[in-house]
Amino acid sequence: MQHTTKHPWGLPVGWGFPQRGLIIFLFLGLIVPLRLGAQTGMDPAYTFEHSASYVQDKNFYLFTLIEKLPQVKTLLERDPVLSQLNKDQEARIAESVTACDTSLTCWLNAWTLAEAAQQKAGNRLAELLKTEKGMQDLVRAHMRASGAFAKYASKTYEELLLSAWKEAMGGLTFIFDTYALGKRGRYPNIDSASYDVKSRMYRTYLLAASHALAEDLGDWTLWFQPNLAFALNLLDMNNRDEAGRHEPMAYGENQKAVEYIPGIDWSKYPYSVIMQPGHGPDIADIPLSPMGKLRVKLVAERYHKGMAPLIILSGGYVHPYQTPFAEATEMKKALIEQYGVPERAIIIEPHARHTTTNFRNSARLMYRYGIPFDKMALCTSTMDQVVYITNPAYQFKERNLRELGYLPYELFQKISPHDVEFKPVITSLHLDPLDPLDP
Repeated sequence: MQHTTKHPWGLPVGWGFPQRGLIIFLFLGLIVPLRLGAQTGMDPAYTFEHSASYVQDKNFYLFTLIEKLPQVKTLLERDPVLSQLNKDQEARIAESVTACDTSLTCWLNAWTLAEAAQQKAGNRLAELLKTEKGMQDLVRAHMRASGAFAKYASKTYEELLLSAWKEAMGGLTFIFDTYALGKRGRYPNIDSASYDVKSRMYRTYLLAASHALAEDLGDWTLWFQPNLAFALNLLDMNNRDEAGRHEPMAYGENQKAVEYIPGIDWSKYPYSVIMQPGHGPDIADIPLSPMGKLRVKLVAERYHKGMAPLIILSGGYVHPYQTPFAEATEMKKALIEQYGVPERAIIIEPHARHTTTNFRNSARLMYRYGIPFDKMALCTSTMDQVVYITNPAYQFKERNLRELGYLPYELFQKISPHDVEFKPVITSLHLDPLDPLDP
């Protein structure tokens, strides 16, 4: 089956209710997501808008929506308040070309949307929401339906829009702070800038980027676009494109599983999936650590016992720093080559960098691919990680609440030293721009 358009991080565009081959998928696989959608406004058949960058789409889906929805884009381009903000921003950048010389602080201030301007933009968005149908459709048919703003599902339209706007601006600030100023991120040992930000060479890179991007003045028609362009450039300069790697997975590594899922008889299995978190080797040029190999063995044994029809392998490009190996893809190779697990039974999740997001990202794929949320799932790992997950002394629950703002799982009983039962949580769909390598 050929598709010319690709769906970011989910099913191919056009794979929805009209597709005859997915009728079973919709009535068996999506019974629970549909019920959850009725409660939250989320739609499992939602088709994502897509810019030229998966990194942008996953970090700043609000901006992608504004750019890609013609009615919204035209409205906001022509709005006198927002249009003036864009003109003011471009004027500051134009002035910086001659006024800033080699002052990095001067340049960064020029490319940053000031706090007062952020507040003014938010207020104007809220005003337009009250009267403009296009803005109301933006929130109802896209922001709510997509699940990308799931943390705000219980909020009013205005609260949801303003929360998403503030969060997006916080994400831009985070990128500037981390990759221009060298501040510590969430996981500084693996997420930091690729260069010494205090070095003369890196300052030269930043100044050169500022001059080069300034040539695009006049091309931006929306007030946030200069700030967004510089932030995405910072990530690109540091080779921090992890969020976009392997996308869209439904056409690549996960295509065979996506095609297999509609025919699964879930009643034959005690669990929907076996989720296995990865483990990095901490040694360059080693694709799979000894602990990772043990986890592969454990999950293969459970799959061959018929405990679940699917395996989700979760783990990104983590250790050592800037490793070329994704834990999930390396574990997949081992499962197929060494343990005879068919590719159709394997879903990779190659973005998570901590156990918190192992659960969160796996829940996302379960929802997007139509795996039932009401059926118990199994997390299988080595005993050290199972202890970390289940023993309150390690404060795994608190870490989730601190870093994600919610629990992406509902834990049940630990059934062996290597296995714990859980159910995914719908709030996991929320995209987090404060973690730009894995939003």
